[in-house]
Parts: sequence; structure tokens; C-alpha cells
Amino acid sequence: MQWIVDLAQLNYGPYFFQILLLGVFAYGARHYFPLWVAEQIKLQTQKDHTQFSEALKWELKSREQAVKVAEYLALANTLKSSSPEEEYRKANQLSWELAMWLPEDIYKKMVQGVVNRNADSNELATVIQVRKLLLGDDSGNLTADDVAAHGPSIGGQ
Repeated sequence: MQWIVDLAQLNYGPYFFQILLLGVFAYGARHYFPLWVAEQIKLQTQKDHTQFSEALKWELKSREQAVKVAEYLALANTLKSSSPEEEYRKANQLSWELAMWLPEDIYKKMVQGVVNRNADSNELATVIQVRKLLLGDDSGNLTADDVAAHGPSIGGQ
């Protein structure tokens, strides 16, 4: 502590604390600033990774739901009054799961396409809408007329 008293006696009095503060700041900047920068980079990298991981999980979930849409439409399209009760149970389960996931307008059009098929509202139009929902701008120009739908009459005379 004697050195502080000696410095104060050298007529650095008015500037002593400013010099001391500048020294402490320079020391901190040299030793702690790189650590702070590294920590900020680490935190940003973790944040980016988490966002990417969540986006990937959502995309996987969306694709799983798209499979359910296709399964439901295929099942609903083949249900007959003589179909086993298990097929009706499966169709209901899929329909209700999709009601919880699909946007309202797409779900309503899907149901209309199954109940009252017409040119604007059918299972293929629903497939295209779900494709647009999943792929967004990358969905391209695929139309219901471009999607194959198989049945006994395909390829027949």
C-alpha cells in the first residue's frame, strides 16, 4: 500500500484515479473481453442450433401428418357400407387427428372432398393443398389433374 502513497506524492494527484481506472479497464479489456466475445459466439451458436433443431422437428412432424392425410383419403375413398367396423374406426381416428392438425379451411375441404366429391373439392385437391401447406413456395405447379389416383377402371377399356 505504500506505493499508492508514493504515487500520490508525485503530483499525479488529480489524475491518479483516472490513470488507475484506465489501467484497470485496459487489463480487463485485454483479459476478459476475449472471454466475453467467445461466450457470446457460443450462446448465438447454441441459439441457432436450437432453432434449426426445432424447425427440423416441425418438418418431420408435418411430413408424418401428410402421410396421415394420404392414408385417411385412401381409406375414406374405399369405405363401403359393407366395410368392417375396424376400417370405420381407423377412418374416424385419422379424421379426428387431422382435425387437430390441419388448418381449418384445408380440413373442411378435405371432408367436403370425401363427402361430396366434385371438381373443386375432392381427395386430390386436398393432396395438393396439403402439399402447398408443407412445401410453401417450393410446392411448384402440381395440380390435382397431375396426381395419379388408382382404381379398378384405370387402364380399362
